[in-house]
Amino acid sequence: MLVGALAVAGYLQATKPQLEPQAPAERVWLISTVRAEVADRQPEFLAYGKIVAQRDVEMRALVAGQIVAVGENFVDGGRVREGQLLVQIDPFEFEAAVDSGAAQVKEAGARLLEIQAQIEAEAGNLSYDQEQLEIAERELRRRDALAKDSVISEKSLDDARLARNGRARTVALGERNLQMLRASAEAQRAVIAQAEVGLKRARRELRNTRLLAPFDGYLTETGAAIGKSLPVNGQVARLIDLSHLEARFHLSDEEFGRLVSAPEGLMNRAARVVWRVGAENFEYSAEIARVGAEIDAASGGVQAYARIEITEARTSLRPGAFVEVYLRDRLYRQVARLPESALHDDERVYVVVDGRLRRRLVELVARIGNDVLVHGELAHGDTVATTRFPGIGPGVKVSAR
Repeated sequence: MLVGALAVAGYLQATKPQLEPQAPAERVWLISTVRAEVADRQPEFLAYGKIVAQRDVEMRALVAGQIVAVGENFVDGGRVREGQLLVQIDPFEFEAAVDSGAAQVKEAGARLLEIQAQIEAEAGNLSYDQEQLEIAERELRRRDALAKDSVISEKSLDDARLARNGRARTVALGERNLQMLRASAEAQRAVIAQAEVGLKRARRELRNTRLLAPFDGYLTETGAAIGKSLPVNGQVARLIDLSHLEARFHLSDEEFGRLVSAPEGLMNRAARVVWRVGAENFEYSAEIARVGAEIDAASGGVQAYARIEITEARTSLRPGAFVEVYLRDRLYRQVARLPESALHDDERVYVVVDGRLRRRLVELVARIGNDVLVHGELAHGDTVATTRFPGIGPGVKVSAR
């Protein structure tokens, strides 16, 4: 039995089939592709921003007092015109101050007239005294000549000298009085000027009891009511000018550098602002008005402001709304726009030729959202692989979806 078993095992070993080794089948990767279109392009990139008002003013009371009246449209959301009344503060004390100031001006003016009359009288007296002094001097000269010829006595000459000195003293006193009166007139003019300044201030405060809208706009944060007392600089409301709205958005360093270096520059560049409200989309034309004064240290780039063209008399757009800003980029010559997944290491892409991948060296020109603009060895019409997979490289067999 042992010999028979060995014989059967030997027979089976000798007659077993021989397996021929076979090479493993080449793997085919299923990929997505796009067709490269090389052309001049000026893409439009998207930025997200917020609507702000170019003019947003906090209206505050310029004088203290009790509110006795408010404007017809003085409510949150109320539309007011330039020059329209917002609030009226009790003007009684301010009217009294104006009347008091006017009385002080009149009183000071009357005092000036009195001083001027004294000046005229003193000037007349001085003129008369000067004439008397000239007569006394002539008389002194005559007596002095006669005294030399011993025609008159020495006492008569002394009397003439005394008369002349008395007239001279009177003239000097008159001149001094006239100077003092003129100085008093100048001081009184200063008093009048000071009183007039006080009157102007009182009139201005009286005008400030009526707080008026400085421009057309909409009211919000209305915190005033009839009977409420307001301090100086007390907040009344906020006035927003909806005819001068801007979209504030962020430009990265790369985007800012591209737009600034473009031949047409950044300022006054056309833009589109889209406001999405539920299922409705509102689109507005805009242009870049200015950029921020500082670079954002946290995120890089700058804040830009697009001035919106408001054509509606009453627009629905309001400050605080989040919007999309579409902005034209610079013009790029002979570039292809590809998905970012097609670019490897910012220097190469793979095209499909006869079912296999071929490498093409390219240069990254710009990133536009999730796409890239490239130019280089890529030709118009090439089929570019956009799927990434392990082991991707030249010669790999692929099948496009």
